[in-house]
Amino acid sequence: MSGRRLCSVLLCTYNRSALLAQTLESLCQQTLDGGYFEVIVLDDGSTDETASVAKSFESRVPLRYAYQRNSGLASARNHALFLSDAEILLLLDDDDIAHPQLLEEHVRVHRLYPEDNYSVLGYTELAPEIAADPVMHFITGIGKFLFSYPDIRRGQVLDFSYFWGGRSSCKRRFLLEHGIFNPVFKFGCEDIELAYRLSKHGFHVVYNPSAITRMVRRFTFDQFCERLIKQGRSNYVFSQLHDDPAVHAWTEVSDIEKWPVLEPAYDTMRKSGRNLDALYRSVKALGIASSEDLRLLHESYWTTFRASKIKGIAEAAFIVAGKAVHRKEAGRAVVI
Repeated sequence: MSGRRLCSVLLCTYNRSALLAQTLESLCQQTLDGGYFEVIVLDDGSTDETASVAKSFESRVPLRYAYQRNSGLASARNHALFLSDAEILLLLDDDDIAHPQLLEEHVRVHRLYPEDNYSVLGYTELAPEIAADPVMHFITGIGKFLFSYPDIRRGQVLDFSYFWGGRSSCKRRFLLEHGIFNPVFKFGCEDIELAYRLSKHGFHVVYNPSAITRMVRRFTFDQFCERLIKQGRSNYVFSQLHDDPAVHAWTEVSDIEKWPVLEPAYDTMRKSGRNLDALYRSVKALGIASSEDLRLLHESYWTTFRASKIKGIAEAAFIVAGKAVHRKEAGRAVVI
């Protein structure tokens, strides 16, 4: 290895100072020598103790802190990208803990695939305290709304849809040459949309399950519904940017046709799911939960989570349609 930095960790964060401290602590324990990597903490307008937490680690790990007004994840990642100077960029989430060999494993696989167009996807496990949570277990292992690791294998070369932000690394030079994150995305799709554009230049993703992070933040039922609504909105924007069957399939925008039927029932569906979630937790705590109880819970999760994403798609489509009408009417006014 040369003396230059091999890896820049891009850690974008917003009002999660307590979780950020855990992430930074894990980066202090890396087996990759500190001379070969840097950590860039990009504060996307936090109002908590993020700045002081980040700066408290400056003596323990090669770290640079930068602040910007709240502009969303894509903007923050671009900012961090331009501040970085290593050949490999690792996107790391502020609610994930790095395994001691995380950076070493990303660098190792990049050395096996030295071409600029190859990136690496690592594996994210759930912390023991949240792994058995019904929602977390379902969205990762059953419904695969958050991750879909059961579908892939070690060393598999994957397409653009597996460039999952927060657990992926890529070559800095390739991004600077062929495209950066689109700041129109405030939450969701910024990673996949970038990878789609990069795929036109031969972009590939290699899966390395030995590059491990551990997620420590738990989603409640309602929190995940809200997340999926935001995801649906971003999916619609993605679909409008690229008229490609592959994009339309990934974004699932055709499901918008189901919204007229789902809309009158959505609030009731979500309330029912929330109540069933609470009931299952109660009977599980008492040790009397049955397999039938779990089956009904999973059906409720699946239906409500799918409906939440469709709701987001429909909301974004409605907003776009409204803007189009407004522009058309404004055009008429100018003509008159």
